[in-house]
Amino acid sequence: MKVGNGPAAVTLPFFFFHERKGNFSGNRCHCQVFNPSGKFSREQASPVFENAVGFPEVILEVECVMGRQPGKQGSQKTCLDSEGTPRGQENAFDLEGKKGTSPDRYSVRGFFVSGSGPITLKKGDKEMKECTGLKKVFLLGILIVVIGASFPASGADEQLQSNEITMEEVVVTGTRTAEEIKKVPANITVITRRDIETSNAKNVPDLLRTQEGIVVRDFLGNGKTVDVDLRGFGETASSNTLVLMDGRRVNAIDLSGVDWTQIPLEQIDRIEIVRGTGSVLYGDNAVGGVINIITKTPGKKPHAKVAVILGSYGRNKESVSFSGGQGKVAASLIATYDSTNGYRENNAFRAKDAGAKIVLDPSEILRFTLSGSYHSDQYGLPGYLSKAEVELDRQATNSPLDNAYTRDKYADLGMDLDLAGLGRVVADISYRKRDSETNWVSWLWTSETETKTKGFTPHYVWEGSLAGHENTFIAGVDLYWTDMDILTSSERVDKDSQGYYFNNALSLFENLILSVGARHERVEYEFDTTTADVKPVDRKEAYSAGLTYTYQGRSSLFVRANKSFRFPLTDELFSSFSGLNADLKPQEGKHYELGIRHYFSKKMYLTATLYRAAFDNEIFYNPLTFTNENHPETLHRGIEIGAKADPCRFFTCFANYTYEKATFEKEPFDGNDIPAVPKNRGNFGFNIHDFIPGVTLTAQYNYVGSSYAISDQANQHEKLESYYTIDSKIAYKWKNLEAFFGVNNITDEKYSQYVVAGWSGLVFYPSPERNWVAGINVRF
Repeated sequence: MKVGNGPAAVTLPFFFFHERKGNFSGNRCHCQVFNPSGKFSREQASPVFENAVGFPEVILEVECVMGRQPGKQGSQKTCLDSEGTPRGQENAFDLEGKKGTSPDRYSVRGFFVSGSGPITLKKGDKEMKECTGLKKVFLLGILIVVIGASFPASGADEQLQSNEITMEEVVVTGTRTAEEIKKVPANITVITRRDIETSNAKNVPDLLRTQEGIVVRDFLGNGKTVDVDLRGFGETASSNTLVLMDGRRVNAIDLSGVDWTQIPLEQIDRIEIVRGTGSVLYGDNAVGGVINIITKTPGKKPHAKVAVILGSYGRNKESVSFSGGQGKVAASLIATYDSTNGYRENNAFRAKDAGAKIVLDPSEILRFTLSGSYHSDQYGLPGYLSKAEVELDRQATNSPLDNAYTRDKYADLGMDLDLAGLGRVVADISYRKRDSETNWVSWLWTSETETKTKGFTPHYVWEGSLAGHENTFIAGVDLYWTDMDILTSSERVDKDSQGYYFNNALSLFENLILSVGARHERVEYEFDTTTADVKPVDRKEAYSAGLTYTYQGRSSLFVRANKSFRFPLTDELFSSFSGLNADLKPQEGKHYELGIRHYFSKKMYLTATLYRAAFDNEIFYNPLTFTNENHPETLHRGIEIGAKADPCRFFTCFANYTYEKATFEKEPFDGNDIPAVPKNRGNFGFNIHDFIPGVTLTAQYNYVGSSYAISDQANQHEKLESYYTIDSKIAYKWKNLEAFFGVNNITDEKYSQYVVAGWSGLVFYPSPERNWVAGINVRF
């Protein structure tokens, strides 16, 4: 609303409030009204906002999720717009302040309006005038009015912005509970929904390749079979990077890795990337880092979206989604169909996806979330080409009939129980069934498997004061049971794991946090095969200790030391042809990191992380012996640098650079580089938005340096050439309609992301040349 008259008038935000206990990091809450009695009310329906005299339009609608625990100082917040997109810092107001305590977590939804005169809100037939039930809102208004009256009209907007307080970005992956990034001793990046919408990405790996410290290798060029490498593990990247979906593990127990196509972009709200080992909190596979893909949470406001995408190589994709709710229930449903003929011959890909989520709040202290999805696909396997074949026709195939299909479905039931001062209990029960079949017609070989995974992951969180110091304690259990039936050979492979962990973060001083944690994990394999029936068991521990120093608002400096482990995959440990690989040991590592996240201003920051990780028994495949073996010692070290700036309201830019050296430290490959780990890689890009109303232009440059080919531990083949790509996209949004057009690999670079050293020399999996994508979507 506009306060004051004449040139000194200032536009103020107008707010309704809604109380909601429990953890709301990154999730949307339905906006409720603040009733005249001064109490929060969950049961009243959301008001319908109507433009009143002098208010031509609502220019911004935001929803700010605040997460302060009882007795804690400061606050945890995420600010989302009406569609759930995180907003920029300039649109965030801290109505709560930085001091004092709050008994509950709650959301604040604000409607920024322009103009002058009174505003009228309607809930049904009932009109409600100004609803400023909180004293702090009133005081904030007086403060801005007083300051605004002291400045001429030309400085009104600037003065309003100067009174804004930056919203702290909250993540859940780094600690398994909501926490501000600056308090977590790790290099963390969040890919927001807006980042997803403005990118040219066709799938999750396309998003990840623009981030520092990450190398993406796509075998087929369609996102189906991809290695995402954090901290330089080359061929074994997929087993050293843990991937979660809403906190649920999606890594396979065998060499098949992560199926990235089972997670359509349309279902994703945000992606949290935690670099460096997460073995204490997550156990097996979390060696190089953790990637947590968080799906959208339905809101109460009815919403629908229809989208169509077209592109090169016969690509077409259609999607439709619905969400809404009433009372204590909200639900969403999404369905997509994605099809392409692929860049190469026999490179077609067809996929169908359907997902749903239901959120139930039976009381103020309890929330249930039920989610599930179904994915099916079929695709061709074009195989590899020799160097001569690539030069002759890089789109050709030597296996025109090889093909595969996948059926994947899961269900997850989550509970969040707030025990007020006694803490919170969070638990998830999950079930996943995956069927896959691969037909290597060229080799006269077929493989068909059925994999079932059950999970139970309860944990307890207590946040409060310990001897006058702010403290967060987390303890939990991760239980997973996975059964794999190899139908083509009538064999069965099982892997069961039990992990027990705790982590504690204690504020030694107001701006110095000590984090310590430990984990014990036990894994049992069962190989019921035609050649043997064996049951090996392994146990490992992980530890972590870190110090975080916060300063100047959002800036922080951290140092941490960790111990990690990785258990062998089932087909690293056992083969029907050779039996049990009894000499193969679990991999162990010691990690050290020093990092800084410095804000030069609220619109410009720089991150830098220096790391070193020494491993015993790192697991590699030896192409000479056709077995998986432990290398005695390896060393990974490097530096990750990232920067982002918003120098003006319509321009955003980013840049990042990673230097990494990963080497063998003992014979037989002492001093050699670990294959498929480039020493240098970098990205930079920009986003121009609303310079022309409704138009957004994005562009980015991605560089990957040279490296040795996969399986070339001896470093005997020539290094692969470095390569780069440039991608750009322009989008136009008008009311509920959005259209876009983008071009990938603008300079038509000829390169291969995935190259393997075989017995006959190097073989290549060529990547797509210049290609385009265009689409349109309508929101209702």
